[in-house]
Amino acid sequence: MQTLDLLVGTVAVVLGLAIAGGAAIDGAWLMSLAKPRMLADALGKPAARVVLGLVGLACAALGVAIAAGWRVNWG
Repeated sequence: MQTLDLLVGTVAVVLGLAIAGGAAIDGAWLMSLAKPRMLADALGKPAARVVLGLVGLACAALGVAIAAGWRVNWG
Protein backbone atom coordinates (compact mmCIF):
# COMPACT_ATOMS: atom_id res chain seq x y z
CA MET A 1 0.00 0.00 0.00
CA GLN A 2 1.38 3.36 -0.99
CA THR A 3 0.87 6.77 0.54
CA LEU A 4 -0.70 8.00 -2.69
CA ASP A 5 -3.29 5.23 -2.51
CA LEU A 6 -4.25 6.37 0.97
CA LEU A 7 -4.50 9.99 -0.14
CA VAL A 8 -6.62 9.26 -3.19
CA GLY A 9 -8.80 6.84 -1.25
CA THR A 10 -9.34 9.32 1.58
CA VAL A 11 -10.27 12.13 -0.82
CA ALA A 12 -12.71 9.84 -2.64
CA VAL A 13 -14.33 8.74 0.64
CA VAL A 14 -14.68 12.31 1.93
CA LEU A 15 -16.16 13.61 -1.33
CA GLY A 16 -18.44 10.60 -1.72
CA LEU A 17 -19.80 11.00 1.79
CA ALA A 18 -20.25 14.73 1.24
CA ILE A 19 -22.31 14.07 -1.90
CA ALA A 20 -24.35 11.32 -0.24
CA GLY A 21 -24.88 13.47 2.85
CA GLY A 22 -25.91 16.46 0.78
CA ALA A 23 -28.43 14.32 -1.06
CA ALA A 24 -29.75 12.87 2.21
CA ILE A 25 -30.31 16.24 3.89
CA ASP A 26 -31.47 17.92 0.68
CA GLY A 27 -28.54 20.34 0.78
CA ALA A 28 -29.16 23.52 -1.17
CA TRP A 29 -25.43 23.75 -1.89
CA LEU A 30 -25.57 20.42 -3.75
CA MET A 31 -28.56 21.30 -5.89
CA SER A 32 -27.05 24.68 -6.76
CA LEU A 33 -24.29 22.93 -8.73
CA ALA A 34 -24.84 22.66 -12.49
CA LYS A 35 -24.89 18.87 -12.99
CA PRO A 36 -27.15 17.99 -10.05
CA ARG A 37 -29.52 20.80 -11.06
CA MET A 38 -29.62 19.43 -14.62
CA LEU A 39 -30.27 15.94 -13.22
CA ALA A 40 -33.08 17.31 -11.03
CA ASP A 41 -34.64 19.04 -14.04
CA ALA A 42 -34.55 15.81 -16.03
CA LEU A 43 -35.65 13.31 -13.36
CA GLY A 44 -37.30 15.40 -10.69
CA LYS A 45 -35.74 16.37 -7.39
CA PRO A 46 -36.55 13.21 -5.37
CA ALA A 47 -35.14 10.89 -8.04
CA ALA A 48 -32.08 13.11 -8.47
CA ARG A 49 -31.43 12.94 -4.72
CA VAL A 50 -31.59 9.12 -4.85
CA VAL A 51 -29.20 8.99 -7.81
CA LEU A 52 -26.79 11.43 -6.17
CA GLY A 53 -26.91 9.45 -2.93
CA LEU A 54 -26.07 6.23 -4.75
CA VAL A 55 -23.25 7.91 -6.70
CA GLY A 56 -21.85 9.32 -3.47
CA LEU A 57 -21.93 5.93 -1.76
CA ALA A 58 -20.30 4.28 -4.78
CA CYS A 59 -17.55 6.92 -4.74
CA ALA A 60 -16.96 6.30 -1.03
CA ALA A 61 -16.83 2.53 -1.57
CA LEU A 62 -14.34 2.98 -4.39
CA GLY A 63 -12.25 5.19 -2.12
CA VAL A 64 -12.18 2.48 0.55
CA ALA A 65 -11.11 -0.09 -2.06
CA ILE A 66 -8.34 2.18 -3.34
CA ALA A 67 -7.10 2.91 0.17
CA ALA A 68 -7.04 -0.83 0.86
CA GLY A 69 -4.70 -1.35 -2.10
CA TRP A 70 -7.12 -2.54 -4.79
CA ARG A 71 -5.93 -1.88 -8.34
CA VAL A 72 -7.32 -2.65 -11.79
CA ASN A 73 -5.31 -5.26 -13.68
CA TRP A 74 -5.18 -3.79 -17.19
CA GLY A 75 -3.02 -6.45 -18.71
